[in-house]
Amino acid sequence: MTTLSRPARSELMRRYLIMTVAVATALGALVLGGFFGTRVASAAATAPAAAQCDPPAFPTGAGYQVTCTIAINDTVSSAGAAASTVTATACLAAAGVTPPFGCITTVTTSNQLVTSVDQCNGIIVGGGSNLTCDVSVVDTVPAGTPTLGVTVNQCIGSGAGGGTQPTLLCDPVASTTTATVTQCDGSGNGGGASTRVQCDVIGGTTAEPITINQCNGSSNGGGSTVTCAATFANNFVAAAPTTTTTTGVPAAAGGGGATTTTTAPTTGSGVTGVTGTSAGAGGSTGTLATVVPVGSPETGLGGAAHSRNDALLWLAAALFAGAGMATRVGIRRRGRGVGEATETL
Repeated sequence: MTTLSRPARSELMRRYLIMTVAVATALGALVLGGFFGTRVASAAATAPAAAQCDPPAFPTGAGYQVTCTIAINDTVSSAGAAASTVTATACLAAAGVTPPFGCITTVTTSNQLVTSVDQCNGIIVGGGSNLTCDVSVVDTVPAGTPTLGVTVNQCIGSGAGGGTQPTLLCDPVASTTTATVTQCDGSGNGGGASTRVQCDVIGGTTAEPITINQCNGSSNGGGSTVTCAATFANNFVAAAPTTTTTTGVPAAAGGGGATTTTTAPTTGSGVTGVTGTSAGAGGSTGTLATVVPVGSPETGLGGAAHSRNDALLWLAAALFAGAGMATRVGIRRRGRGVGEATETL
């Protein structure tokens, strides 16, 4: 038979209570910290108009880290068939928490070319936020296709509000109406660090007409930053030659006559999707409409996950309350056990 003094029993009970408090506190911290946070909504990014990371899918408040990219591959085959693949990644987390946390990637294919992009406009204007958005466009077209010059309207009315100078690092700073690229206008205002607005346009021509409107009227408020870019590239593909094959013996040579076969270039739709397998100079259209989540909003550097799941907040509050009650009971039991007689169990 094992006998324990009442103080010993109280000590054992106190240890169990400490363990309970630790577990409850850890679970509460994880919930409030965004470990179980909801994933950010991802806007559509399909041809001919690709849109991403705009309200209401993305917030207009303070203290966020927004990182959004769109990679566009527009293709026109030698037969004139058009197709596009759009790979879009949208990330939303607390300020200072960088990808891959809080990211969702979507890949879409279409038999239309992307002609416009709207991204990262009018969001996170409350201060203390970081905005990083990129659009890249690759046109694959037959050799000899004429190109259009890329015009720019960029970094106009941005970087105001004081702080360390210079506030802008933009290439170029240009004001052009109906421009190919309109970005980083009216953004990064409110004061803060040097070069808090950094925006670039890379590539001077595009083979297919497209307009990009991004990072305008966003990330305003003290301590916010804006880093955005638009990139253009053209791939010119020579048409496959026509082949002629002659079989048999000509009649003039005593044969039954020769047969001539002409084979034209094989053309596809202009883009190969993930599930596309058939051959062709232009590729084949693969069927694809997938969403690949790679994380959820996390906290870091003192930020909040900005999760809108109120049930999780109540769960965290209940866990913390339970931890407090367990601690109080443990203290009372320990007080009663001091100085009491031993007891046979």
